[in-house]
Amino acid sequence: MFILKKLIAPFVLPPGIFVVLLGLAGSWALRRKNRPAACISFVCAVFIWTFSISPTSDLLMGGLEKGLVIPSDIQADVILMLGGSIYEKSPDISGQGAPGPDTLMRLVTAARLHRRLGIPIVVSGGKVFSDSVPIAPIAKRFLVDLGIPADAVILEERSRDTYENALYCKSICEQHGFKKPLMVTSSYHIKRALLCFNKVALAVTPFPCALTTWPDKRYGWQHVLPSAGALHTISIACHEWIGSIYTRLVR
Repeated sequence: MFILKKLIAPFVLPPGIFVVLLGLAGSWALRRKNRPAACISFVCAVFIWTFSISPTSDLLMGGLEKGLVIPSDIQADVILMLGGSIYEKSPDISGQGAPGPDTLMRLVTAARLHRRLGIPIVVSGGKVFSDSVPIAPIAKRFLVDLGIPADAVILEERSRDTYENALYCKSICEQHGFKKPLMVTSSYHIKRALLCFNKVALAVTPFPCALTTWPDKRYGWQHVLPSAGALHTISIACHEWIGSIYTRLVR
């Protein structure tokens, strides 16, 4: 019964339900001898299924994470934590607003590194849009809640994208005399972030968090079932690839 539940659930929930509906539509069109409509339905079903499974998402993520390692011997005098998504006005235990999943992983990693190294944390992230909320103060509040001294957290609240993260972090490093910055961000974001830091001529040591792929990763039958999580991961990976191309060509 447990296995049956695990087999059925992916095809009842999106995106699996769309695979089922397109398959049924293709079968109905085939019975009506409408082969073009049947082909379109079946192709769309296969396309959605292919792009909502873990092997496909890992293929795209693997290219972004290739060659990344967790530094073993860290020589740094400041941690640069790049902000990500937030829930702007979410009610929270210590205030308003909360970090999204990617930002949460970054700030937890930054907090753990601070515990080990005893060096300041620069939290970088401002308003993406004029009517939005800066990322940095929300992340700082969570860091302080996790036991990081408030005076050990420096806010950078002006940046709107990764390039500006790099630009304004460089300014803070120059202002405070930091020479060996350790850049903390999500594993999928590292390569684009490094491009931006290279553009502003600030040498950093990358520290990836939340790696999702590894050389000996194995797959079972459950990994080829449609998953909203895999579809979301593919969306993130595509965003990073496009962002990297934009950074190379435009910035």
